[in-house]
Formats: sequence, C-alpha cells, structure tokens
Amino acid sequence: MIREEQLIEKTFYRTYLQESDEKHAVHELGQVYYDEQSREESFDLSYIRYAQGEYYFHAQDYETAIFKWENIKNELEPWAKMNIGDAYYQLGLLSAAEDMYTSIETEELTLKSEVTLKLFFLYTEREKLEHAYDTIQKAVIIDPDYPEVTRTARDFYEEQNDDEHAVKLAVSEAIRTQKEEWFSVLTSYVKEGKIKIFSPDYFAEALLAMYEASRPSLISFIGALWDSYKKEDSYLHWIQTINEMVLSTVEYKEDADWNQIVELYEKTFKELTDGRYYLKELQVVIPHLLACWLKLSTRATSLSPAATVLAWNEIFPGQIIQDAVYTAEEVIFEVEHNQNGSEQALQLFKTIKNWAETHALEVDKRVSWWLEELINSNIKQHFLLMGEEGSGKTTFVNSLLGDKFFKSSSSAFVVLHDDDELTMSQITSSGHRYLEDQRELVKEMEVSPSSLFQVKRPCIFLNEHQCALIDSPSIHKNQETRNELFNTSLLADGVLYILDGSSPLSENESDILYQLKKFAPDVKVHFILNKVDLIASDAHTQAVMNEIKSKIADIYPEAEILPYSSLHPFGQQLSQLNAFLSTHFPYEIKEKREKRTANILTLIRKVLADLLQKRVDMEKGLIYSIEWNEDILVRLKGLTNKLSDLQYEKVDTVISAYKTLLKVSKAELTETIPKLLKESSALINEDSDFKQIHITLNEKMNAKIQDYIEDKLLPTVFNQLETWISASHDELLESQSYLNEMSDTFNDIYEEKKLSLQCDFSLLDDWNRDITRMTGRVRYEKENILLKNKPTQLLLKGAGKLFGTMNQSNHVLFNQYKKYVENESYEEVTNSIANKLFLPFELFEKGLNQDVSSFFQGPIKEVENTIIETKETIQNGNEELANMRDNPEVFYDPLKLFEVNLLQQDFTLQAKKAYSRSI
Repeated sequence: MIREEQLIEKTFYRTYLQESDEKHAVHELGQVYYDEQSREESFDLSYIRYAQGEYYFHAQDYETAIFKWENIKNELEPWAKMNIGDAYYQLGLLSAAEDMYTSIETEELTLKSEVTLKLFFLYTEREKLEHAYDTIQKAVIIDPDYPEVTRTARDFYEEQNDDEHAVKLAVSEAIRTQKEEWFSVLTSYVKEGKIKIFSPDYFAEALLAMYEASRPSLISFIGALWDSYKKEDSYLHWIQTINEMVLSTVEYKEDADWNQIVELYEKTFKELTDGRYYLKELQVVIPHLLACWLKLSTRATSLSPAATVLAWNEIFPGQIIQDAVYTAEEVIFEVEHNQNGSEQALQLFKTIKNWAETHALEVDKRVSWWLEELINSNIKQHFLLMGEEGSGKTTFVNSLLGDKFFKSSSSAFVVLHDDDELTMSQITSSGHRYLEDQRELVKEMEVSPSSLFQVKRPCIFLNEHQCALIDSPSIHKNQETRNELFNTSLLADGVLYILDGSSPLSENESDILYQLKKFAPDVKVHFILNKVDLIASDAHTQAVMNEIKSKIADIYPEAEILPYSSLHPFGQQLSQLNAFLSTHFPYEIKEKREKRTANILTLIRKVLADLLQKRVDMEKGLIYSIEWNEDILVRLKGLTNKLSDLQYEKVDTVISAYKTLLKVSKAELTETIPKLLKESSALINEDSDFKQIHITLNEKMNAKIQDYIEDKLLPTVFNQLETWISASHDELLESQSYLNEMSDTFNDIYEEKKLSLQCDFSLLDDWNRDITRMTGRVRYEKENILLKNKPTQLLLKGAGKLFGTMNQSNHVLFNQYKKYVENESYEEVTNSIANKLFLPFELFEKGLNQDVSSFFQGPIKEVENTIIETKETIQNGNEELANMRDNPEVFYDPLKLFEVNLLQQDFTLQAKKAYSRSI
C-alpha cells in the first residue's frame, strides 16, 4: 500500500530497493522495469516509471524525471503532475510549474493541500499577492489541520502587515481548535492594537471558546480587550459584549479566579461615572455592568459592588436585575465594612473638583480647606464650641489659650490649632490669605463673617489632646449663621455647649439643642457650665446641673455637664477638663476613620449642592446678562443717534458761521473797492499826461487796493476767523461736555471705565495753522483796471494819444477821464479781486464738513465698537443659554452620577449597621 508520506516526500521508489541500497538504485529500478515488461500477462509500468522519476528528481536530473512522469496513466497521475510542477520549479520554469499545478484535478485532500501550498509559495515568489491571498485562504478552507497550513497563513498575513486577515484567522482557529497556542496568538494581537477595526461582539464566540477551554487564557484575553477598547469609541459596546457573556454564560461560584475582572469592573465604573459620559449612554451599560461586577465578586470583595448596586437602584429604580438587588441587600446586611473609605471619598472629591474646573466652575475654597483639615493626621479630634451671647464662651476659650487673645465674642468661625508660632489666616470661598496681626483678624471677622478663620498659636491644652477647637458665632445670630453652625457640627467629633451658670439653658437654647439633635442625631453633645464662680455654693451648683439634666433628658439623655470657671486658674481645672473629654469623647481609631470618611462625604454633599446652585445661578446670571446687555444696546443705539444728530448740528453751525464770515468780508470788499477806485478820480487833473494817464492811473489804483487789502481787509478777516475758531471751540466743547456726561452715565452703569468718548480737538490747532498760512500767504495780484479793451477805455486812450499834446484839448480829456473813473461800476474788477483773494478761504470751507465730522469720529467709532461687542455678548449669551436649556444633561448627568458614587460610599460605610430593605 502506498503511503501519502512517500508520495509527498518522493520516496516511493525505495519500496523497490533491496535493503534501501541507493547506490545501485538505477540498476535495480531498471531491472524491476525490465522484469515487469517481460511478464507474459498484462503489465503496468506506471508505478516503476513514477519511482524512477522520483529517483531522477532527487538526483537533480529533472528532465528525465519529467519524461518518466509524463507517462503515468494510473491513480498516481495527479501526483505525477504535481511532481512535474516541482521539477519545472527547480528548473526555474515558474510559469510552466504554475500551469502544471493548476491543471491538477483531484478529490484527495492531502494532494489538494500540497498543491495549494506549492501554488501559494510560487505566487509569493512571483509577487502575485492577490493570487497568494486567494490560494492560502483556499488551503485553510480545504484542511486547516494540514501541517503548517494555518502557521503559513499566519506568517504571510503578519509579513504583509494585514491585521484584518491575521485576526480573523486567529479568531477562527481559537474557536475551532480551542488550543492555548491560538488563544495566546489572539491575545497578543489584541495587545499589539491590531483589533481596532473589529466590533467587540466579533470576539463573542472566541470568549466562549476560552471560557470552555482555559480560564487563565480567558481572563488574559478579556483584560487585553478591555485595555484596547478603552481608548476607542466602541468602549461602551465592548462593555455590553462582556456583560452579555458574563450574565448568560458564567456560572456563579466563589471563585477568586475572577478577581482581575472584578477589579476591571470597579475601575470601569469609576471611570464611566467621572463626568465624561451622559446618562443616556450609560443607562444601557451600567445596570448590567453592576450585576456582572457583583456576580463575579467573592464575599471578600462583594461589599463595594453591592453598595454600588443599591446606590444605582436608589437613584435609578427598576434598571438593575432584581436578583442582583436582592444579592446586594444580603451582602450589605452580612458583610462588615473593613475598607479605608476615606481614600475612596477623597478620590471622589478630586473627581468632582476636576470636573468642576473643566466646566469653569470653582469649588468653594472653604470646603477644600475643611477637607485638608479633616485628613490632618496631627489632629485627632475637632470640638465645636457653641453658646449664646453672654455665656462666657469667649472667656472659656481665652482660659484654654492662657491669655485674653479674643476681646469679644466671635462673629465668624475660627479654628484654633496648637503651633510653635502665632499665625492667622482667612479662608474665603475664592481663596486663602494670611493676616498680619490680631487687629486685622478682628477687622476681617467683622467685615467678612462668612469667611473661615484659622489661628495657630502655642496652647498646652490643644497640644496635649492633639485636638482643634472650632469657635463659633453666638447661636442667636441670623438663620444663615445658625444653618452654618449646624453644618459645621457634622464635621466635628463632638460639641461642647457652653452654658451661663447664672442663667442656664434658656428656652431659646433648648429649642436650638432640639433642632441640632434633629439635624445631626449622631453628633455627641456635652456641656460646660461656665461662670460657676457666680453660684453661691457647690450644692447650689449641683442643683443647677440636675435641673439642666432634667431639661435636656429628652434631647441628650447621655449628656454630661462639667462645672467650670474661666476666672479660676486654668491649671487647677485642667485635669478635670482632660478627664471629662477623655471620658465622654474617647478616641478610637476605627471610629475616627469612619467619622473622617463620613465628614468627607458631608463635604462632598455640600459641594454637589453648591454646584447645583451654581447651575441655577449661571442660568439666572446669563438671563440677567442678556437682558442687561439688551438694555445697554438700546441706550447705545440711542447714543449713536444722538451723536449723529450732534455731529450734523455742529457741522451746520460751524460751517454756517464760517460762510457768514466770508459773506460779510466779501460784501465789504465788494463795497469798498469800487469806492476806492472812484476816489482815484482825484488823481486826475488838467496837467496830467493824458498819453500815459491810463497806465499811471492803473498803477495807482492797484496800489490803493493793495494797501486796503493788506492793511485793513486781511487783518479784519484774520481777527474774524480767530473769533470764528473761538466760537467753534465753544460749540465743540459744549459737545464734549455732553459726551463726558454720557460717558460718566454709561461708566456708572458698567461699573467700570468702559467709554471715554473723547473728541479730537487737534482740528482747532490745524485750523489756526491753516488760517495763519492763508492770511500770511495772500498776495495781491495787480488787476488790469484801465488797460482793458472796453470801448470807452479804447476811446479815452486813443483820444489821449491824439490830443494829449494839444493843451487846449486837456480840459476836455480831463473831464472825460474824471467822469469815466467816477461813473464806472468796476464790478468785473471787484469780482476778479474777490475771487482770487477768497479762493483759499473757499477751499478751506470745503474741508470743514470733513473736519468737524472727524472731531466726532473717535466717540462714534467707540460707540459702534461697543455696540458690536454688546451684540456679540448678547448672541453668545443666547447661544450659551440655549445650549444649557437644550442640553441639561451636560451639567446634571455628571452630578447625578456623582450622587450615585456618594450614595455608594454611604452604603459601604453603613454596611451591617442601619441599612433598610425599604430603601
């Protein structure tokens, strides 16, 4: 029987050799061939030829091997074709080898696998990657168990950096074989980040296969997937996938093998509820997450998931599987809390604070300060001092401090610490600062009673007890102070209530104590009966104490009273006070740890309440800001209109005044010049040289006009222009005064120096300069008064030249010239002089509109910019308000999730104590 291994390795020929003697293989195979051929009955030489071809192939005589194999006609024919392809490959005839391989048709799986693998290697060598992909995938389909098929496929995909096919192969092989080898490969692919293109549910079957075959591999695989998807958008989808597997497949056992997954669930819950996700996304994930977390937990690790299940069920009832709720209730009843809850509480506080800061919200610095104060390991206990005005609380504090540090009762909360040196500081909602001296401390306490103050100074009592005192305002202060007093009591390890020995426990005090008990039922309260020096005797003191106890028996039945006198030496009373505190406020580490955690949770509640209020205040603030800016916008637009009207008014006033000035000056010139010219007739007499009289007279006329312009007209115009500038200054100054009033009005509204509305008075300097230049540069150009070609002038000039030498004619010429000069209108000459003289002033007039307008440009531009800014503020405010109203989940969802975390820690703290199934 022919074995497939012989055909694969081409060793079938050895079956014909005696004792595997290959030295004479050619001779022996030839003899077998001859013997077979010599048989009388029918013979089949195919087997011998096939064996000979194998031998020649090993001897590298590939052409002879091909010749032998080409003549195979029995069941070995497909194998012979494969061998021929191998021979072509060895000869470098790759195309012929490919054709031979692809021509093989067989149903034998082994041969199919061998041929397919040979084709794959041939394609990769010829860089026909598409054919290589198809071929190796076909090989895996034919027989994935065939030696080296899946390994070859994996190596090929990895060489091609083809993560998709590599992961798909690993998943299918992990599911099919359930072998550690493929579990390990798949996990390594996850860790290398090769699965990002796959949906988490693609690995569901692989998870089930590992669950059935290998728990350690499953846990390692889950952890790798968790870390990988945590950085992707499909993170929540992954959590849904693993939740479905745990709920539907994992059987509950007290098995610590799941501890790593339990830790991942806990860490994931904290991350999902740190404010980055909205409830809409989480409500389809968290309920099952919590059920899975609880299901996989051991008894030792079950308290935290149980408390979380109950907290979520409290805030979002009906979402969690009921069985998980019942299990959580049993755990809370039975498992004792042994965890360090303060660390978790601190982490929650930091998470909330970080979230607030990223949303431009500030956590009250007083709360942050209290947090640091409460976790101060140097302070074992905090005692809150309470008492009415006149109870002697201040003298009691001073007696503990050893001097009269406080002169009057406190109007704010003061925390007293022991320290080597005196330091005082003030903590407000926005920050912390140190105070220079006691005087500043007293002043700030009066000015800012809502602040928190800290005083550190040497104090024997505080040092011995390693405690801090919280001095408070008198209890008869306003309701706000009383609320703060009650809230502070939650942070204290106990209350020392100071009573006035002369009039102990008034009705008002009883009412306060009743309210305190109702507000903080777990806070220990004991009493200091102060001013016992005013009581007649010890017996009387005891009677007063008995009376007080009877009054408070219904409120604080276990409360004790210590008689005390702040006037007696402190050393005499120190031992009694120490014993009183040690007995009634004992320090127990576990109790203190739980108290510290409870205090931190109290502060977190305050932070959440403050943030909710800030959200309300933010919306109100936006609405107020929008309405305020809309009102301002109306005012600014009104101011713009007023500025435009004012600008037009002043332009008109200034230009009209200037025009009037020029008109008057022109009128004077128009009236004066003809008079001057007519008066020039006096320069003509009978002795005049009438041949040259028109030239002489023209010169003298021009001289008179020039003297008039330079000596009278221009100085007059210059003075009038100065008067005009002065009047314009007054007009513009009036406008500036109005704008100053407007800027003051708006700045009062803005409560800052928002608008200045300063006009540009430099134009007046420019006008002065221009006027000086205009009047200084005016030069009179001589006019051709009598040298024109008018008929009358031509006639007179002709007559003068003709008769000028005849003395008897002078009288006639004299009369004619004189009559002409005196009767001429000189309108043309006057207009010419006026036009030339006033041309610069008229050009100056054309620029006045722009000049006066530029005077107002600064305020107009400033108001326009403020209007643009105001509109942008309104638009941004409306968009922000719309966003707040349209997307309330951005703010409220994180706070709701923080509330779940807070309640979870509350339940954890109260484990095996006071949890009720009614919750």
